Amino acid sequence: RSPWLYCQKGLSMTVEADPANMFNWTTEEVETCDKGALCQETILIIKAGTETAILATKGCIPEGEEAITIVQHSSPPGLIVTSYSNYCEDSFCNDKDSLSQFWEFSETTASTVSTTLHCPTCVALGTCFSAPSLPCPNGTTRCYQGKLEITGGGIESSVEVKGCTAMIGCRLMSGILAVGPMFVREACPHQLLTQPRKTENEFLEVLFQ
Repeated sequence: RSPWLYCQKGLSMTVEADPANMFNWTTEEVETCDKGALCQETILIIKAGTETAILATKGCIPEGEEAITIVQHSSPPGLIVTSYSNYCEDSFCNDKDSLSQFWEFSETTASTVSTTLHCPTCVALGTCFSAPSLPCPNGTTRCYQGKLEITGGGIESSVEVKGCTAMIGCRLMSGILAVGPMFVREACPHQLLTQPRKTENEFLEVLFQ
């Protein structure tokens, strides 16, 4: 085995309407790693409505264990967040070219929508300039609004996300803060906390009646 480790190197931050066919994760660039390093490829996929934000990085990583990690942070119906990361120790082993192996596109389109719940829906690098109010898929119960601040792996970006969900609170990432070399900080505006509080007060009133 060669004393040097060579890894594919690349960065991609994009919002796609059809990532299954349009997003190409190959790169021509190569990075020579320091001794003891691994190759990594990591991707974070955030789908809201018809748009999908993709943040992807490939390159050397100074330390870690060989592993493939796939996490579905937020599941359908509604907003979907999935991450994939691969740490591997052979030259050019971080050569995945498409999303198809870990992203089921067919499952992500909801066939039935609720007539009552509509939410502003968008995903954008930076800020959403428009967030049309769209009917929510059946099974969702509330509107989510938040920002993911992403740093590391060569990426420094924030992603604004709005849409329908069944999860409670500011947990689009299901509490996971590290995705490969990327750190993700999730922030939601405080006014979203007002609704659950009301139900807590009602619950207290029932207790003390």
